[in-house]
Amino acid sequence: MHIVIIGAGLGGLCLAQGLKRRGVSFDVYERDAAPDSRPQGFRIKIDRTGQEALEACLPPALSTLFREACAIPVNGVNLIGPGLEPVSERWVASWQRAGGDDAPVGRMEDLNADRLAMRRVLLDGIEAQVHFGRAFVDYERSGGVLRARFADGSAAACDVLVAADGVNSAVRALRLPEVAPLDTGSTCIYGKTLFSADNASRIAPLFQSKTSVVFGERLAVIVDPMRFGSRQSPPQVDDYLYWAMIGSSERLNPARDGDAHANALSLCADWHPGFRALFELAKPSDVAMLPVRTMTAPPRWQTDGVTVLGDAIHVMSPAGGLGANTALRDAATLAQRLGEAAANRTPVLAAVAAYEAAMRDYAGEAIRQSDDGAELLFGAVAA
Repeated sequence: MHIVIIGAGLGGLCLAQGLKRRGVSFDVYERDAAPDSRPQGFRIKIDRTGQEALEACLPPALSTLFREACAIPVNGVNLIGPGLEPVSERWVASWQRAGGDDAPVGRMEDLNADRLAMRRVLLDGIEAQVHFGRAFVDYERSGGVLRARFADGSAAACDVLVAADGVNSAVRALRLPEVAPLDTGSTCIYGKTLFSADNASRIAPLFQSKTSVVFGERLAVIVDPMRFGSRQSPPQVDDYLYWAMIGSSERLNPARDGDAHANALSLCADWHPGFRALFELAKPSDVAMLPVRTMTAPPRWQTDGVTVLGDAIHVMSPAGGLGANTALRDAATLAQRLGEAAANRTPVLAAVAAYEAAMRDYAGEAIRQSDDGAELLFGAVAA
């Protein structure tokens, strides 16, 4: 059995690690020239679902390395307004409070990972099977053989082709042309502000010690302190404050082609100075803006040798913090099914069908929770 994975994001690499752990042959193809070719976010919250998926796919040493590479946990959550005033209780059911006495009993604490550091961990030990600068073009079946083709004219034969190439998936567009992401009418501006003595003196202290959720007019801001201590492996990540604004596109990106940093600054003009400094001190190159897109629950289709995972099939609002964790669950579920098929010499298509059936159920629920989170955070209504 040989598996070809299109896309070296978190889901694709987690799947690759899971296949390696089970002795299943694979290759990963990524259009970007290198892991850090373009910004793809900073802090990413890994909940119990994501952590269990990583443990199922990574060898123990890498699982430990991943945890050590995460930010030092913070204790407690601020629920405030733009003037730093406390707000009445508003909470998204899928979020895990960051420690504290009100954390749900028996739930695993969320981990805050730096996306690039996490990607380095997921690449460890599989570098030879991950091919950068290889843009997928299409696939074909000929003589009973499935082949993925690439822009450089090369091709790769496989038993299963996995679309892990994100919301704009080229594989999904061919395999499931009727499935497409929906514009929610919302936008996310995200960035990071480095910790320094000067920055710390201007930014309100409450942001520097706890997770903060700030509720504004048709928008919300999430702020997380990302401190990594003195660990040296993987390469040390500078401490920073991660922040993300999410709200209606009319509020966050009224011109629909605006500058991300400039838009953030215009939104916070009348906010508390200690809050406004968070955005003023960010480097423009560390700020990005993306439309928020979602999908309906994955529909049913006839299983064949081409399947999908992550944002390629169930992109969802980041308001629930579930998108990446659901992709990691996809990876673990598919790796398990394919590993069992390889070990037991059972039909590979039955393994793919079992994965797809399970994924439809839990992904549909994650989309629902994410839509609920968006409505609670800033009043968004599901598309």
